[in-house]
Amino acid sequence: MKPGLTYQPGKSFLHRLHPLVKFAWLVGLTGLVFLVKDPAVNLTAAVLLAAVFPLLGISFSSLRGFRLLVSTAVLIGLLQVLFTGEGAELLTVGPVRVTDQGVLRGVYLASRFLTVVFASYTFVLTTDPGELAYALMQTGLPYRWGFTLVTALRLVPIFEGEMLTVYRAQLARGAAYDRSSVKELFGSLRGLLLPMLVSAVGRVDALAVSMEGRCFGRYPDRTYFRVHRTGQADWLALIGLVGLILAGVYWTL
Repeated sequence: MKPGLTYQPGKSFLHRLHPLVKFAWLVGLTGLVFLVKDPAVNLTAAVLLAAVFPLLGISFSSLRGFRLLVSTAVLIGLLQVLFTGEGAELLTVGPVRVTDQGVLRGVYLASRFLTVVFASYTFVLTTDPGELAYALMQTGLPYRWGFTLVTALRLVPIFEGEMLTVYRAQLARGAAYDRSSVKELFGSLRGLLLPMLVSAVGRVDALAVSMEGRCFGRYPDRTYFRVHRTGQADWLALIGLVGLILAGVYWTL
């Protein structure tokens, strides 16, 4: 089974960057692709981000949902090509009229979609959720909120694994999820979600008892075993991001 979109440990340059620096790059790139409306720029950004994955040792075929991602991007571009009537005519096939503006707009929207998703993929795959939460707490985020973020992110893959276990167990016992009737489908889903609800309540109860035993929330501040410090590479990455944003604004103006 293909791995989910979770943190993949590694020693690459991106893995070693400060979590907040990578988050700033994610926000900055997302804003830039919406600001710069040049198809060539957005397509270049999508290609460069796609080239990062082999450097991280991650193949596209190993990413769950990659085919759906590509299919969605192609569909977005194709809809613009088919239904945009402005511009010079390039091709006519029956009632369909393909124009240069439709092609450019299709490339722009598809590459913008890919850029945002590839940037998000890169951030998720190279950033430990716990390290991100601890970095936020060290910059002033209340540690109760940070603990909530860490707990939620770490429980998601656990619940996903439990759901697959329940799903396979029910299939082995003759449960069918390919019902044609909506009522039967909801009945099957109820049988899947009920064990998950019981498991979630049990885990939350055990977590609450554990937190009480460790006097969670007794002190207004907390200490950290590992303190994130901004290094030279982080400052260079931030300078590069600022330069990229300024270049994007200049290009737009």
